[in-house]
Amino acid sequence: MMSRKRIIITSIVCVALALLAYFAYMFPFYLFDTNDYTTSLEKIMSVEYLKTLVPLFIIIGLSALGIFICIWLRNLMLKSDKKYSRFANVGKSRTKGSLPKQKPVVLMIVRWITMIVFSFMMIWGGLIFGLKMSSISIPILSCPWNTEQMTESSCYYLSHLNELFELPIKSVLLFFASTIGFTILLGRAICGFLCPMGFIQDIMDKIRQKTRVDGIVMNDKMYSVLTPIKWCLVLIFVGLCFAGGNFCNFCPAVAVSPILAGISTSLYVSGFLMVLVLMGGFFKRRLFCNVCPLGYLMGLFHKISLFRIKKDCQACTECGACYEACPMGIKTIYTERGKADVTDANCIMCGECVRCCPENNALSMTFAGAKIYTSSREDIMSGYKPTRIKRDDKK
Repeated sequence: MMSRKRIIITSIVCVALALLAYFAYMFPFYLFDTNDYTTSLEKIMSVEYLKTLVPLFIIIGLSALGIFICIWLRNLMLKSDKKYSRFANVGKSRTKGSLPKQKPVVLMIVRWITMIVFSFMMIWGGLIFGLKMSSISIPILSCPWNTEQMTESSCYYLSHLNELFELPIKSVLLFFASTIGFTILLGRAICGFLCPMGFIQDIMDKIRQKTRVDGIVMNDKMYSVLTPIKWCLVLIFVGLCFAGGNFCNFCPAVAVSPILAGISTSLYVSGFLMVLVLMGGFFKRRLFCNVCPLGYLMGLFHKISLFRIKKDCQACTECGACYEACPMGIKTIYTERGKADVTDANCIMCGECVRCCPENNALSMTFAGAKIYTSSREDIMSGYKPTRIKRDDKK
């Protein structure tokens, strides 16, 4: 049973999101005179395209301002508090090159290439290559308002079930077949390898690393605070349509994919949430993935997904590197001492736990039972160069 404190927190979150739903329904963040869902290569090359990008420029500007204010306030607090001021320069000392970088891992290179290519195809694929597979639905947060993406996103009909069941029975069956098929085949590897929203958050994390800004290290208590938010978003995602609402007014993907494709789309709370996604992704990698309702629904099928995370408990030394590296805060991969399969519903298959594990074959990522990536001490030590010790020759 849920504790009284968690029930209160969940109730408060529900009320807050209900007020947000009303705000999303009544007040636009940025309103176009007319919604234009047609685009072309000529339009993208025109001055009119810049007008379409204005909301995105505003979102980027607000995000940059918010990040700057957060950094300034944190530094101010650390300097003014004598008890914690000694931690003010911890991040800077770590990022001056004292720790060598690992050599690039093949799987990580493949993951980044896949994210870049797929994000490009989901935004401009239909426009440039003429590919259109609208009968196939992929369960990712790639805005369905973008008519130039190569295939549909499952998120629209899953959040508009009343419209889904108004379609011909053939379309409904094809929708569920493709959605469930991709979920079983890839599981939440879709989040780690294909989702454009995940790609955007990974870019923000890379920007933070390049600018040498300390991120936020979350503990179990902080992750538990996100759980009620995730549950409430799932309920709103599935049930808001029956109350006469539109989840698309919340979804931050609306503020990216259609606009970049040159489609004029009015923004409601989704614009403000995109600012929070960019800010959160800067300080905490994949923060939005921790509360993403579509990702959670996909995670419910993790036991039948072909992608798995396996652990050799005998090889594990309980160093905790996997838990520290996991952007989803999955602790069982570190604490499990008996089971070989440590795949969790929240795992996005990013492979960070395997990459950071210092023990040979202690962790591995498998597909249909075959190992595709295993932890290696050699990979961890690849950035260290052997040093020669000079010794005086004995006469």
